[in-house]
Amino acid sequence: MSIKSFIGIASVALVAALAGCGGDSSSDGASSGAGDDANVEQLLEDTFGANPKASSGRLRGRIDINVEGVPTYRKPIALTMTGPFGESANGTPEANLTVAIELRDTALGGELILKGDKALIGLGSTGYEIPDSISTPLRKPLVGSDNTLGAIMAVFGVAPRRWAKSPRIVGNEELDGVDTIHGTAQIDAQRFFLDVAKLTKTLTALRVTDITGLPKVIDRQHREALVRSVTSATGAVYTGADDKVMRKAEIDIELKPSAADSKRLGGITSLTIDGELNVTEVGATPRVELPVSSGSYAELQVALDVLADNARQQFR
Repeated sequence: MSIKSFIGIASVALVAALAGCGGDSSSDGASSGAGDDANVEQLLEDTFGANPKASSGRLRGRIDINVEGVPTYRKPIALTMTGPFGESANGTPEANLTVAIELRDTALGGELILKGDKALIGLGSTGYEIPDSISTPLRKPLVGSDNTLGAIMAVFGVAPRRWAKSPRIVGNEELDGVDTIHGTAQIDAQRFFLDVAKLTKTLTALRVTDITGLPKVIDRQHREALVRSVTSATGAVYTGADDKVMRKAEIDIELKPSAADSKRLGGITSLTIDGELNVTEVGATPRVELPVSSGSYAELQVALDVLADNARQQFR
């Protein structure tokens, strides 16, 4: 498998699987200030700024990817993420998130566990503590957080407020019995892919790039090719009308590279991504627990070597 052929797929999906803030969709609800800049900016501030009510819940996300031009990806690709998030006794955000990729009828996955002052990778029933040299920058968004949901998203480089371009409020819509405000915006592709490039560095440190065949770095040339290839980057965010906690995010991205950029991106001629993230059980007491057994980081490297070898054989 060519590393370049994966750049156009994975770099978009890594972040999009976790959040979406953009787009131009419709709502059956009544208008709640469509076109009012002051109202929409306040909604973004309430949702992604300080919000003690965004302290706990459960995340469930899925993104489906379809690629043309690269035989390796003739079948759809799916990325999933699920798990609880909350706060420790001292108010530090914590989470246990299971992340998986389904590719060519093969699933690869694991857990990222953030609890107390620790960050661990979970494989099966064993947790492996990540060294401070990696976990300290990884956990940086959690320090002094005033929005737990936003802090957990920031661990993955997700910054919907930073990506939003020309945001607007569409109206109100009920989701699972909750009155929500439906907001939309275009996505700033340059900022989006810059954050994805930063996230890739973290994934490389965690050896996720080895296991999945992701690029170890997304350089400026590839980032610019991705930005040029975007023909549409849209989505929506649904925020609780009363508590201003995000309940749902949708994202829809389409890329159609030019002949030159297709060559730079490993032969991809078109790429579509449809994703959704749901936040449920808001305010419930989560169960973020450490794995039953623990292993050393050296033991983790052995396990990752096996996974990486298997992945290379599978994804050739």
